[in-house]
Amino acid sequence: MFRCTFIILLYCIIVFQIRFCYFQESSESSKPCACICDSAMQVGVVEDNLVDENPSTTEQAPVNRPLSCMEATAATSKSGVYKIQIPQLKLSSVDVYCDNDTDGGGWLVFQRRVTYEENFYRDWESYKNGFGNVSKNFWFGLEKLHVLTSSCEQEMYIKLRKRTDEEFYAKYTQFRIASESESYALKELGSYSGTAGESLIKGHLGMKFSAIDRDNDLHKKHCAESFRGGWWFNDCYFSNLNGLYLATKRHGINWNSVENEVPLAFSEMMMRPKQTCWRQLMKQNSNRVV
Repeated sequence: MFRCTFIILLYCIIVFQIRFCYFQESSESSKPCACICDSAMQVGVVEDNLVDENPSTTEQAPVNRPLSCMEATAATSKSGVYKIQIPQLKLSSVDVYCDNDTDGGGWLVFQRRVTYEENFYRDWESYKNGFGNVSKNFWFGLEKLHVLTSSCEQEMYIKLRKRTDEEFYAKYTQFRIASESESYALKELGSYSGTAGESLIKGHLGMKFSAIDRDNDLHKKHCAESFRGGWWFNDCYFSNLNGLYLATKRHGINWNSVENEVPLAFSEMMMRPKQTCWRQLMKQNSNRVV
């Protein structure tokens, strides 16, 4: 008896809503399906990553976004574009590419070179704030790298591929970038392992970042200008993954221990929190507003 009564009541509610929406459609201010579609969004699970084309003017509660790719991919276990937050920079929604297929997953990709479409010969502000498309060629931004690597211990993983499709990797147990007041110097790298050979600790560890309009290297020439990209140049480099795409010899995307002065076809730099940082992230997560 109760079930029958419930079904009748539900039917009445639906019929009333359809008639109410039909009445709204006759007015100039309404649009078809507005009422029914809005109700459907309230009943089901709201997709957090969807962009609302008609945002409400009423104040809404803050979205509880992940703090890292490890947290973002926990539910799906898939690589792709996710949204995280960086509270230290008051950024509540930042698009990031998370790699969940490499070495246990949970990696935040902060640099990728796969085609010639994005220009990496840029000024200091561009490298500071980031540029490009996170699904293709991009640079995440030095300020974001500084905040994330300074607030939580990170490790780094670099993927490289030659034009012959031969693949290599370099992994570092530490990764930390200094603040802008220290010119975003490459402060820590830890120890190396991998198949690419070591071309970052030697010659680059401790070096300040240089861009086309900021010469911080130790060479008599301006390395960022000579090699067409921002990097932690020294005198000038053993590696430079921000050079010209598919350029010749020293001016391309180079990692000299793979092959000296022979440009690569692909590079990808990633970082993730170390195990010592997981507890810190869990604590931050529990303190966030739901």
